[in-house]
Amino acid sequence: MSLAIDPIKPRILIVEDSYLTADVLGDVVRGCGFELAGTTASLAGGLRAVEQDCLDGAVLDIDLGGRPSFPICRALRARGIPFVFVSGYSPGTIVPDEFRDTPHIGKPVDPRRLESTLHDLFDLDQASAAFGNGVLDSLPAAERAALQGALEMVTLRTGDALEIAGAPIDHVYFPVEALISMLAGISRQTRIEAASIGREGMTAPGLLLGDRTAFGETVVQAGGRAWRIAAADLSRVAECNPVLRRHLLSHVGLALREIVETSMFHGRATIIERLARWLVQTSRRLNSTRLVFTHDALARLLGVRRPSVSVGLQILEGKRLLRSTRRAIVLLDTDGLIDLAGLDRK
Repeated sequence: MSLAIDPIKPRILIVEDSYLTADVLGDVVRGCGFELAGTTASLAGGLRAVEQDCLDGAVLDIDLGGRPSFPICRALRARGIPFVFVSGYSPGTIVPDEFRDTPHIGKPVDPRRLESTLHDLFDLDQASAAFGNGVLDSLPAAERAALQGALEMVTLRTGDALEIAGAPIDHVYFPVEALISMLAGISRQTRIEAASIGREGMTAPGLLLGDRTAFGETVVQAGGRAWRIAAADLSRVAECNPVLRRHLLSHVGLALREIVETSMFHGRATIIERLARWLVQTSRRLNSTRLVFTHDALARLLGVRRPSVSVGLQILEGKRLLRSTRRAIVLLDTDGLIDLAGLDRK
């Protein structure tokens, strides 16, 4: 059954270095009918969030621990993402001319004024057309319309097998909240994660290249919503729409590059580095620093023994980079994990 796209709420980022103020802002944002994309207290965290390509707007403090948030504003404006200032900055603070037209709400925050400003700034009817998936949201309007009738929203469960090695590909999935793993290997003993797919990507990257057979198993690692389209429908629409086909092929290229980079990294990195890299990338894709994965699950995904994962997590915990229990991992120092894995701070 095809569904309208309006169930996806606009995603708003809060950039605020006061926990209490951020909590109030989050309540107002949700009360306005928006979805909270996340909260960050730092300049670096805000820039990373903007680069995730899953935002419809932002509410920002001007002063973040003594550093102005204007670099985040420039990144938002470059992507056409609207934003609001909520700040108690001093009269001596100079707002660049380029942001003089930005709505500004003083502190302490008046919830009614913030709600009114958000409704004026963001067109809820227009914003509700967002899919919540980076591939679909970046499509031109005509191409979005071409796919809309064939898409349906589904809820994926952890452990669902979406593709089986050697079997025909039935559907292509565009995650909104779910995390999906593409696994390579001829047996469960040799299986390893070749790539993971979150709200920035899509499954079945080879379909548009004419490969309609799954090369490996594709499994849901974290349940949640996703858009789904029949593989035959996507192929048919893409064949008739060159712009859509080129757009989707650009994402296929990114997916294939990630598979190559992951393989190269696995070949030269230590288990500690591999763990750090996986945790950072998964945190970004799920937009959460609390990851509900067991040591057994991590061992299967990384293709190593469970004791190796447990020891690796203990070492990272000793460095105060995370806190680990049997069923969940909480990232305490994402920047430290990024440095250890050699990833870009984006």
